[in-house]
Amino acid sequence: MIKNKYFIFLLVTLLTITSTISNTDEKNNIYDYLPIDKKLTTPIESDDFLINKKSYCRKRNSSEDVTWFEDFSDKKLNKADWNYSISNGFYDNGLFVYGWGNGELQYYREPKKNSQSYINDNLFIEDGFLKIQPIYHQKAYKKNFDFTSARINTKGLRSFTFPSRITVCFKVPTGIGAWPAIWLMPQSNIPWPKGGEIDIMESRGRVTNILGSALHFGNSFFDKATLVNDVVVPPSVNFQEKFHSITFEWQQDTIKMYLDSEALPYMSISNEQEDFNKYEYPFGSVYYLIVNVAVGGKYDDYKIDQQAFCKNKQCTNKDNPDQHRLLIDWIEYARINN
Repeated sequence: MIKNKYFIFLLVTLLTITSTISNTDEKNNIYDYLPIDKKLTTPIESDDFLINKKSYCRKRNSSEDVTWFEDFSDKKLNKADWNYSISNGFYDNGLFVYGWGNGELQYYREPKKNSQSYINDNLFIEDGFLKIQPIYHQKAYKKNFDFTSARINTKGLRSFTFPSRITVCFKVPTGIGAWPAIWLMPQSNIPWPKGGEIDIMESRGRVTNILGSALHFGNSFFDKATLVNDVVVPPSVNFQEKFHSITFEWQQDTIKMYLDSEALPYMSISNEQEDFNKYEYPFGSVYYLIVNVAVGGKYDDYKIDQQAFCKNKQCTNKDNPDQHRLLIDWIEYARINN
């Protein structure tokens, strides 16, 4: 059933791409949207995709514009920039919320004790890439968790705000239940979602060539809104086999997301949109960066395939371990001079 549905939307996407892009109106300065699974989805078929290469990430900014750059050239994760999130949830008004509020299955592990490299079995730096791999444990970790993974953040260490561009060059993992994410949360301890959440990138491990960006905001867990835009590329340059980049362009009153070297954003949000008549626009503040891979959860309707994951640090049960890991090549934070 899943394969048939996947084939159908791929066929619809490929038939629609050419006419969608050719009809783009420069006055709109944005792509036309194709509805897939009730979401706004932008099909992109760049001329650059006609060339077979390992990475389609956009070129870096001029060094004088860059405030911070991380290319993981050192095998040690930088303690001056990164914290670890640990556990399977968080406390909210004294109550522990399991699964990080999303029904996630993984336990996020701490760095190894006395490790000079500040890494663990789920997160390490190899060949110039940050690699995060969920691991399926046949014997439950801490007696309760079948999966472990890693989540790191820059809270209290490195801040991000407008006017700026944040670009991440990455490759996402395959496997039903894998949920990689690169996102931002407010540095101030504002209850979610009142302070806003900016999801630069999320993807589903069972879907090769679609990923999404999202904004969450509102007054409370039960009184909120979400704006989502997905982007789809041809299967030949899918996100699980090739490196791609997303650039988040951040102005005080607008948010735009760009894929690779594209001149048009696939997501464009303004504080003048109707949603912000009901809820305050919260994205004009200071945020921190988060990178993680979750397992299961509501993002893909709780689908999970235990055999899709690595079973140990070396991932010896997989012929190509990197296909089951989130790989980050580089992260760039550049100020915009308005």
